[in-house]
Amino acid sequence: MQEVLDMICGLDVPILIVPYATRDAMSMIHDYTPKLNIDDTNRVIKAVEHYEPFIDFAELLRRTSSSDEQFNEPSTLSMENLKTVW
Repeated sequence: MQEVLDMICGLDVPILIVPYATRDAMSMIHDYTPKLNIDDTNRVIKAVEHYEPFIDFAELLRRTSSSDEQFNEPSTLSMENLKTVW
């Protein structure tokens, strides 16, 4: 074991050392890592609840689905003015 640790310490790459078999460690990481996909409705709902107060989703959808000519309607900030607001 010490020989393996000595080899690992000599490497200049990130290495995760755990007291588990590789398969078990990978399974634990997979089960722990949060993932967001359209089928995980509970996680999607939580994400929307978290970000909704800060994001105007209707405006985001309008801007990402419109052509360039429609991006800056008179009722909205222009891109240049938006840059100065932030």
